[in-house]
Amino acid sequence: MNPKRSIIRTILLASILLVTGCVYMRLYERQNQFGNFDANFELTDKGGLGLIFLNPVLESGDMVWLMKNAPLRQEKNGEGEMWTYLFEKQYLHVNDEGHEYDIPILMIMQNDMLKEVIFPERFLKDVSIPLIKRMFSSMGEASVDKLSKSANSTFRGRSADEIPKIDNIVDTLGKPYSVEDSGETTKYTYLYYLKNNASDPSPNVFEFEAEFVFNKESRSLEKAKHTIRGMTMSFDFTEN
Repeated sequence: MNPKRSIIRTILLASILLVTGCVYMRLYERQNQFGNFDANFELTDKGGLGLIFLNPVLESGDMVWLMKNAPLRQEKNGEGEMWTYLFEKQYLHVNDEGHEYDIPILMIMQNDMLKEVIFPERFLKDVSIPLIKRMFSSMGEASVDKLSKSANSTFRGRSADEIPKIDNIVDTLGKPYSVEDSGETTKYTYLYYLKNNASDPSPNVFEFEAEFVFNKESRSLEKAKHTIRGMTMSFDFTEN
């Protein structure tokens, strides 16, 4: 098991799942739920990496608002529905990776509430369930600013070996959209647009941006920030 790859994937999962509290007053409620992970969530590897909401707070309409669109596909799934959204990776220059690093997401709705979010099976490679739980639990202690629609969390690894380096990020997410050097740090930015049935992916439909800041000397991750629909989730790794 590669803990660095696990953290990279978990950062993305945590960011997407926390900010899905798209009705702003629910963001704080969701954050509190992560503080007691086992009572409110369950992780599963059935059909991909899934996060089950034991006490759902998000409505189907919240997800349509967040994504600015209805799902790409909407199918019956037992007593509920399965929604499919697709995040297509964007490139500042030439795309020589095809669709390898796109992120399809499945959402299970029951009684018009978000019951489960499922990520691709490839996210299960080298993923440690206990590590994912620790990441989510750290979000329960995050400081939330409702006015600026942001949350900030500190993750303390059990060892420095758990903290990803630049090579781990590229191995998991592919090449970045842009690279910016500044003093003692290097910032990698990744950009995703939502695909829908009406048009090609564009920022006017939906935009998801992920930033990773590394220490130049150690090449280790110091900070990660992700923005969806004006809401930001930040992770601080500098205390490790």
